[in-house]
Amino acid sequence: MKRTFTINISGSVFHIEEDAYEVLQKYMLNLKEYFGNSEEGKEILADIEARIAELCTSDPTGKSNIITLPMVNEVIETMGTPESFSEEALEDEPLTGSKKSRKRLYRDPDSRVLSGVCGGLAAYFDIDVVIMRIIFVVITLVTSGVGIFAYLILWIAVPKAKNTAQRLEMRGENVSVKNIEKFIKEEAEDIKESYQKFRKSGAFSKG
Repeated sequence: MKRTFTINISGSVFHIEEDAYEVLQKYMLNLKEYFGNSEEGKEILADIEARIAELCTSDPTGKSNIITLPMVNEVIETMGTPESFSEEALEDEPLTGSKKSRKRLYRDPDSRVLSGVCGGLAAYFDIDVVIMRIIFVVITLVTSGVGIFAYLILWIAVPKAKNTAQRLEMRGENVSVKNIEKFIKEEAEDIKESYQKFRKSGAFSKG
């Protein structure tokens, strides 16, 4: 009988075996050392921890609620390690973990007019969001309002992509450490670029 510990991962409580705890703790310390203590680094680590909690919650066997060493090794293999994505490796390999993620349907909060339903469907079917909105308008006009009813059902039934992992799944990208880092850095660059454009605009000068 192995000794177990109770730990907290991203706000969720888990029971974990001692050998698994040691490996997971070493992995998390390695990630913290890699990303540092900047605000961006903390945001990346928070999203990584949330994804690890999600992976630990979904036990494929359904037999145990205790995290074991094989489960931790599976998580690390799925997420990837800092050593596995050096700058040289990035030039030759895609930014993914070793396991392919399944694309999932979410509402996209980043390209929404009302609820992000069209944005989520556009990401899922890999088409332009404008085309998806036109399709909904056409369906609504042709079917005398059935499109609106379908939209409302999807609004209620489809969850919103709340974190980085869900946004990556929505686009069919692997939820690995490197992709989480890449997504957040690109998001930060977009915000910075938008702010610079706003500073150069007439509205900023008038303000």
